[in-house]
Amino acid sequence: MQYRTLGRTGLRLSEISLGTSQTFRVAARDDESQCIRIVHEALDRGINFFDSSPSYWESERVLGRALEGRRGEALIATKVRAEDEAAARASIERSFGHLRTDMIDLLQIHSMLAWREVTPVIQEYQRQGRVRFIGLTEDKPENFGEVLTAMRTEDYDSIQVLYSLADQRCCEKLLPLAQEMNIGVLAVRTILNLLADKVARASPAHRAAEPTPQGERARERLREAQARGEFAALERYGIQSPGQALLKYALNHPAVSSVIVATGKVERIAENVAASDGRALASDACAWLEELIA
Repeated sequence: MQYRTLGRTGLRLSEISLGTSQTFRVAARDDESQCIRIVHEALDRGINFFDSSPSYWESERVLGRALEGRRGEALIATKVRAEDEAAARASIERSFGHLRTDMIDLLQIHSMLAWREVTPVIQEYQRQGRVRFIGLTEDKPENFGEVLTAMRTEDYDSIQVLYSLADQRCCEKLLPLAQEMNIGVLAVRTILNLLADKVARASPAHRAAEPTPQGERARERLREAQARGEFAALERYGIQSPGQALLKYALNHPAVSSVIVATGKVERIAENVAASDGRALASDACAWLEELIA
């Protein structure tokens, strides 16, 4: 496992991190022991950064349980999604309890909701020594302008955004500004909707979002290339699967600090971690992947 510094924070993050959304939160509902095995396997293979949220149902609680006795090996990121100061404080206090920790390494404002009102609350926790760094998350490119505005205040240490072979809209303005301001970048959904569908949410009242047409086309072309044996040309980069190619592609961007990947399968951890071996994709390999799904 290779490690990178999260912007100006000084935190050294594993290039591949473990997310607890989607598959993980469903696994937590069905079998908590499976999630605990996933977390322990991740730690054993060098993953040290774990991303959660109160919005991911039981994920915070199960992650806290999984890290008991191994908290010192992990950097914990979670989120707050609240519309006012009182709701933000209540959410943050619940997160401390669920995660069984007195320190949150990175607290992120989920989907930029009420970021102007919530930021002072998190800064108060910073002054108390209970939160180390503040981040932002946004998965809607139409709201990237608001993210840029927030970044320019210099109050935030990281951004978490969609970045993949099929979705590079953050590259136009967000990632260049992050590099200029030394703000850490956490890439998400690098594999989701390309090689895997979104899974059903824990609540039967919610249905899984359909993959985008762009994602469906990209996934079809990746699988066709795999069936033709064309990924063999990437083996010199340590790539044994399309998933590893997608992870390495994301890691090739100099602004990216870590790629967050969620999984409900213990065996998937080793495959994901293998993408972080220090061998960067050459420009021609990146161009081939881009052309493949163009």
